[in-house]
Amino acid sequence: MHRTVMRVTLGLVLAFVFTGCQSHEAKVADLQKQYDQLGAQFQKDCSADYLKVPPKLSPTCSDELKQLDAMSKRLQSERANK
Repeated sequence: MHRTVMRVTLGLVLAFVFTGCQSHEAKVADLQKQYDQLGAQFQKDCSADYLKVPPKLSPTCSDELKQLDAMSKRLQSERANK
């Protein structure tokens, strides 16, 4: 019984290590990829709004800009947590 419990515990720990943990560099790379995707989508959807004088964003573009800003903050925070 004791050996079975130890094996199950060890198996769970190893499974967590191999599937649940990401290195710091992998997290930063993943966040950078997400940020780049959001930026490209914002550029595609909202570049015409910036050409207006004065610039006025639609509600959709405002939401995308908020998401882009939030992702930028997450990315900067993760980079600072070395």
